[in-house]
Amino acid sequence: MKKTLLTMKFWTDGLENSTRIRNVKYTWKKLKKLNSYLYDNGVECIPKLYDFSPKKILDESIHIPFELGSYMKAAKTNAIIKSNQECDFMFMFDCDAFFIENDFFYLLDIIKSLENGDIVTFDLAKLEEMDSISVIENDEIKESFNWSYAYSGDKKNGPLCCGYKGGLGGVYICDLNLLKNLSGFNEKYIGWGGEDSEMIDRIYSSEKKYRHIPVNNIAPFHLSHISNWSSEKYSKRFLN
Repeated sequence: MKKTLLTMKFWTDGLENSTRIRNVKYTWKKLKKLNSYLYDNGVECIPKLYDFSPKKILDESIHIPFELGSYMKAAKTNAIIKSNQECDFMFMFDCDAFFIENDFFYLLDIIKSLENGDIVTFDLAKLEEMDSISVIENDEIKESFNWSYAYSGDKKNGPLCCGYKGGLGGVYICDLNLLKNLSGFNEKYIGWGGEDSEMIDRIYSSEKKYRHIPVNNIAPFHLSHISNWSSEKYSKRFLN
């Protein structure tokens, strides 16, 4: 039986009352619920939370310290890959993202059907701040919430419509050997974005066997958070 790592990574932005830390305290609970559901239904899986803050914040996390304010998502993701050589697939979650329990059945079907070389990508239903607060306080998604999709845009479009495929960014499943055989994510990407597109482009252009499966019937929800675009560590995308 193939083993799937369900993993989430986070780090503090150093701000008082950090929205990132607020969010991960909620989404990590949701990820553990998903893991329990999958395990109870015959999936060999394990949940791991990685904290890349300078000092450990959450007790349940695996702490790998990085400098405060550094983004370096490629390096952090590679550290997770290196630490989980025994797993076949990685189900990666942005620390602000979660699935509702009504969608667990669909995820079970996806994971049970995984084959070597598979990449499964999702859209993100991005919630506004007041709706995010409501979700955390009430643990409920309301139809009245006015979310938009990261790729497809307006809520009425549905996830990954109009030919959008998604990528190796917010939430995805990927064959770990596929990533390892291509030397992982490019660590020259040090700021926000770019490393995910570059990685999937290398998969497309390689001779490795792969199958890209975009999911357009469900999508994880994404809680609002503050982004520090004024910081060079966040906004500078590539190390020359």
